[in-house]
Amino acid sequence: MKKISSILLFSFFSFVFGAEPEEEIKTLVSSLDSCKGCVFIRNGSEHKLDEAKAHLLRKYDAAKSKISSTEDFIKGLASKSSITGTPYKIKFPDGKEIESEKWLTDKLNELRNPPPAAKPKKKK
Repeated sequence: MKKISSILLFSFFSFVFGAEPEEEIKTLVSSLDSCKGCVFIRNGSEHKLDEAKAHLLRKYDAAKSKISSTEDFIKGLASKSSITGTPYKIKFPDGKEIESEKWLTDKLNELRNPPPAAKPKKKK
């Protein structure tokens, strides 16, 4: 009976707290749109962000049974080439580059912890 209770409790928490990270991953990948004028660098080649998003989602679809969290997605799929091991990068319009793992991790933190809404100024 104790084993059944444990299984039911685990199932409940998995459902409530989203054992499937799919929606969060899709939201994170879509957040690349916020990087206006940026390009995605994969194996030394520059790609438009739409191409990068499609590539990352294809990688996720192929491996989703092995991904248990958004962090797993970032570290295992979205940070480097699975063939060459070369880190993916994001290049900003000013030429500055950042590894995609850092950019995506920072963006994930923003998505999970949005800044408080600006309070309207009181009129006197």
